[in-house]
Amino acid sequence: MKQNEADNPPQPKRFKVVYADPPWDIAQKGARGASQHYDVMSLERIKAMPIGDLADDNSTLLLWVTNAALPAGLEVMEAWGFRYITNVVWDKYYIGLGNYFRGSHEILLHGVRGKAPFKFHGQRSTLLFPRQDHSRKPEEMIPLIERVLDGPYLELFARQRPNSHKDWSIWGNEIDSDITIPGYPVPSDFARQSTVNGDREG
Repeated sequence: MKQNEADNPPQPKRFKVVYADPPWDIAQKGARGASQHYDVMSLERIKAMPIGDLADDNSTLLLWVTNAALPAGLEVMEAWGFRYITNVVWDKYYIGLGNYFRGSHEILLHGVRGKAPFKFHGQRSTLLFPRQDHSRKPEEMIPLIERVLDGPYLELFARQRPNSHKDWSIWGNEIDSDITIPGYPVPSDFARQSTVNGDREG
């Protein structure tokens, strides 16, 4: 190895777009709540994720929140180093639960860090996509994000790999993750480590 390479090790990849759908534990503990379908996370645990270390100095955060988690989402956005700009509403074509208005939509918060160019200004802020399986977000979001923002892209809490040829990386506990997040182990981290240890022993 050359001396300058030793002195300047490769820097970890940083992303222009972070797309996240956290498993909020806010108002999700009932018989029909998210906790019946997957593991949820506390607000403090989500806020403590070192996402600022993964995001480019000029980047965008797209963060899904439920109505109950809206104030928490704004806290997370600030904790991760982004400032709130605007939001998008997903109309899910059904009547859900609610103590006041019956919930039929979810909100995608849009935040930026530094200067994050937005390359297409014709996108509506209301998304008319059918409801998916519990908490699953529309697959149409991937081409929409690619249309308005340049990558590289990182999807957090992903459940499936994006159907795209663009530069996407994923992380989550239900999928083979492309990155590791210190302090937030997922199953694929252990599988990857087992493979490395096996190679060394072989």
